[in-house]
Amino acid sequence: MNNLAKFISGIFITLGLAWLAFVVGARSQYGDLSPTASSLDEDGNIPVDSDLHPIALSGIAQQGAEEYAALGCVTCHTQQVRREDTGFDVERGWGNRPSVPRDYVLQKQVLLGNSRIGPDLANLGSRGHSDEWFHQHLFEPQTIVPSSLCPPSPFLYQQIENASSSDITISSEDGLDSRIIRPSIRAKRLVAYLSSLKQDYELPEVSFIEKEESDAEEEVVQTESEDMSSTTPKWLEDQISKGKEVYMKAATGGGMCFTCHQINGEGLAGQFPPLANSDWVLGDKSRLIKISMYGLMGEIEVNGVKYNNVMAPPGIPPGSLTDEQIANVLTYIRNEWGNSASAISPEEVASVRASLKGRAPMQMFTSAELSSPVQ
Repeated sequence: MNNLAKFISGIFITLGLAWLAFVVGARSQYGDLSPTASSLDEDGNIPVDSDLHPIALSGIAQQGAEEYAALGCVTCHTQQVRREDTGFDVERGWGNRPSVPRDYVLQKQVLLGNSRIGPDLANLGSRGHSDEWFHQHLFEPQTIVPSSLCPPSPFLYQQIENASSSDITISSEDGLDSRIIRPSIRAKRLVAYLSSLKQDYELPEVSFIEKEESDAEEEVVQTESEDMSSTTPKWLEDQISKGKEVYMKAATGGGMCFTCHQINGEGLAGQFPPLANSDWVLGDKSRLIKISMYGLMGEIEVNGVKYNNVMAPPGIPPGSLTDEQIANVLTYIRNEWGNSASAISPEEVASVRASLKGRAPMQMFTSAELSSPVQ
């Protein structure tokens, strides 16, 4: 009886501590956040007549947020610009600074998302798109980006014969075919919401990231990532392109990675784990580099699913990839199939290789060894 009482007490204590950590802890850190000025005076107060940010969404934009969630847009898009050390969001043109908790304090429903099948939308309203552009994209995304995977939403519009001033004309890419559409109130709500997505202000806890002069002059490649425009640095484009070549190549200098993990990065169920949205790929760089040098054997768990197989180190012959080739292919898989993570440099690979000096070739790692603080 005493043991049962102790057991039940232990359960309540555990639940209580968890509640304190997740609810009270979060409240103490973020509960008092409110709109503020871009900078405070020397006493830590908001200067008089300062503009406060963030600002609340208009009524129609709030209704549009509900439409955004109902249509499943949050499935493919995030609304959070990440820090420089975790990705290239700022360099891609998705924002001038990382997002912070204060950006979301006035939102009734925070739609951060968790996958990037398309680009981040935290600053979509700052990219200069017109309402007509938004409506055309919603009606038929492929008329703007032919390779877009975004599903069309023609049910939000009425196709008509004679246009009025509020109607929109959509032309085919060759200009030979055109249609006139009239937005529904649902479409207007959604466009109002998308247009309002802006984190174009500084806050006391975060400033705009100043690019170095060399970075500002660096050539960038304009891309249409699924359904919204973005920019990717030229050097990153080059590294990803070289990495894809290593991933797909089944000859000397290639990793032949696609044979197990597949062209789409989804792997094979029960045999080879996915690389798309994989916690192993997006997580610790050092662990990923070690696997690419020496391979991996035994049971592992990827995204909650267990696999038990042997992965020889990539390369033909196995383990023959150079530091640059490893850096390129790992940067590729960390930025493909909806993944978005920081690049890996040849110098980082060389550093890990030096730390493993003396390890026998083909001495594959195990999950337990990679989890150990001393390897």
